[in-house]
Amino acid sequence: MKTQQPMETVTVECYSGGRFAERPVEMTWRGERLHIASVERAWQTPGGMGFVVCAADSRHFELAYIIAGDRWTARQLTLDA
Repeated sequence: MKTQQPMETVTVECYSGGRFAERPVEMTWRGERLHIASVERAWQTPGGMGFVVCAADSRHFELAYIIAGDRWTARQLTLDA
């Protein structure tokens, strides 16, 4: 996967079971509400969490949660040919 776009501020709804923002389930991307069908990768950083997700319409996104600012950012990923 290649990323060409800068990160943009988004709204994300998450499942929070054992910890906060355990798994993103919905996001609003450029005014469009998207259901997240799967989380393909997840990782933790010193400042937050990151995810690669696949929306129900098969678009892929990188999501990042920044704890200090209590905000989410995202960028759409493009698949390599």
